[in-house]
This record gives sequence, C-alpha cells and structure tokens, in this order.
Amino acid sequence: MKILVRDQDLSELVETITWSGDSGQIARKLEFTIAKNSQDLNMPNVTINEGDQVLLQADSGSFVFGGIIFDIEKTASSNLARYLAYDLLFYVNGSELTKDYNAAPEDIARDVCSTLGIAAGTMAATGLAVRNPCVKKTGYQVIQSSYTAAARQNGKKYMIVMENVSQVSVIEKGQDSGVILTGDANLSDATYKTTLQNLVNRVLITNQKGAVVGTVEDTESQAAYGIIQKIVEQEEGKDAAAEARNLLHGSDPNATVTGIPDDVRAVSGYALLVQEVETGLYGQFFIEADSHKYANGESTMSLTLAFQNVMEEVEIDNPKEEQKK
Repeated sequence: MKILVRDQDLSELVETITWSGDSGQIARKLEFTIAKNSQDLNMPNVTINEGDQVLLQADSGSFVFGGIIFDIEKTASSNLARYLAYDLLFYVNGSELTKDYNAAPEDIARDVCSTLGIAAGTMAATGLAVRNPCVKKTGYQVIQSSYTAAARQNGKKYMIVMENVSQVSVIEKGQDSGVILTGDANLSDATYKTTLQNLVNRVLITNQKGAVVGTVEDTESQAAYGIIQKIVEQEEGKDAAAEARNLLHGSDPNATVTGIPDDVRAVSGYALLVQEVETGLYGQFFIEADSHKYANGESTMSLTLAFQNVMEEVEIDNPKEEQKK
C-alpha cells in the first residue's frame, strides 16, 4: 500500500496504515502514522497540512481511498506523527440543504451532488418517484431518506458509497464482494455471539385512554424464550400496527472475523462467504464494518458481520407534523 499526499509518495516514512468503514458512519476514514525526527538531517522533511488531499493506492496500482486530511497529531516524546482523513462523504454528511424534492431517488442524489459541488457516480436506479420536502437536512439525509422511501416500495436495500476515489454513488447493499474466508486458508480467527437482551415478542396497542385495542406478537419466540412485552399508544397520522411490528425483536447474532492477508474488496455494504467449523459460521454474511491494517510489511483485516442485510433507514419529514411543532 502507498500513501500519497499532494501526489507525493510517503511510503518510505509511513509506519502504519488503517483504512476502515462502517455502514452506520457514512464516510470511510484513513489513519496513518509517519516517522519524524527533526534532529536527523538525513530524514526527509515532509509537510502535511489540514485540507491536503491524500490517496491510498493498492499494490495493484488502483486507488482504494481518496480523501482530505482533517486531524493532525504530534507529540514531543514520540517519533511518529498521526494523521486522520475522511473521504468526500464527510462533506455530504456535514452539509445541509433546503429544497422540496419530487423525483426519483437517483435524480435527487445527483441533484444533491451537483448542489454540493461533488462528482456523482453511478446511482442505483429505482424508477420510482418520491416526494421529499427537506428543510435543513444534510445531503446524506436527503439521499438516504429518498432511497428509504423507494426501498419500502421495492424491498431493496441501498447504501451511499464513494467510487473511483471522488464519485458519490448509491449501491444496492449486500452485493457479493467475491471474497471467501475459510478456516484452513485466509481466516485467522472468528468469533460468534448471540444475545436475547433486546428481546421483545409481544406489543400491546392502546388508545389514548390506555385501553388495549390490539396485540402484535411472536408466539414462537414466546414459547422458546418467554414473554417480553411493550406498549404502543395510538397517535393521529401514525400506523400503530406498523410501529408495533417494528418493535418485535428476537435474538441478536453477530460475528467478527479476521483475515490474513487483507482483501480490499471486503468493505462494509457488501457480502462475503465464510467457512469456519468451530463457530458454525458457514455461508453468506453481510459486512457491517471493516478495518484494514498495514504495518511492518504485513496486512490484516477485521470484519464485523451481520446475518441479515439491513439498510439504515432515514425518515422523510411529514410537512403536517412539521407545522404542528
């Protein structure tokens, strides 16, 4: 892996590199350290400033990350300087817009990119029209809420990503990355955990006087684990039955795997295959978070896996509700 800042190759000075992403954190980030020693006249003098562009280049020659330096940390007692960069989704998530949209999510996404002066890449096509009145919403909220509305109509899952270093794109979440991890080859460790601490298997629907007018429940879960009950109160303009169904929650399985060497295709938003006998992790899983580390000539990756393909949903504001506030 190579780090380039303002097109200057810093490979000889770089000590560690961590390139990571998380489905819930929007922007991917790059953290790296470089050696420094002001007393050594033979050491190259490198100046890196906030706002500088940084690129991460794979050994294949392709660029897997492009972003901007946001944080710089130097300590007198350390011979390392630390840097943190985010990709351009940081700007999409940090910039607010106000506009009444009525178009397909893919067209709304392109309009957001144009407004923010960021290149638009491939936007997943939905062919569905969405009304999305946005007031002081971030670019991410505008795009993701528009695609959330489409997802509820077509059942697909969507995620915003950066492609080709500088292009904002929207993909169908859960596509196969082509990565296969097996216990006898490139999978170095695996952990599986499941918990019932968030269990909810009965929801009572009450009117505003507290009288029960409906029940939503999971009888199979109740027979297996016992009953944990919640209450939803009816409100004007809201679907209490849908809210109750959304509260139902079973066991939460999760897993983490570590692979050596890393594979740059294994990033959040995509799926991979795992074959590991001891933990019972066998089949297709969805990458929710990934961290790729490079140090001392070695590369490793750590992945947080989900058993279901879940989209981060962002609600479209109801203009009537906004007027009541």
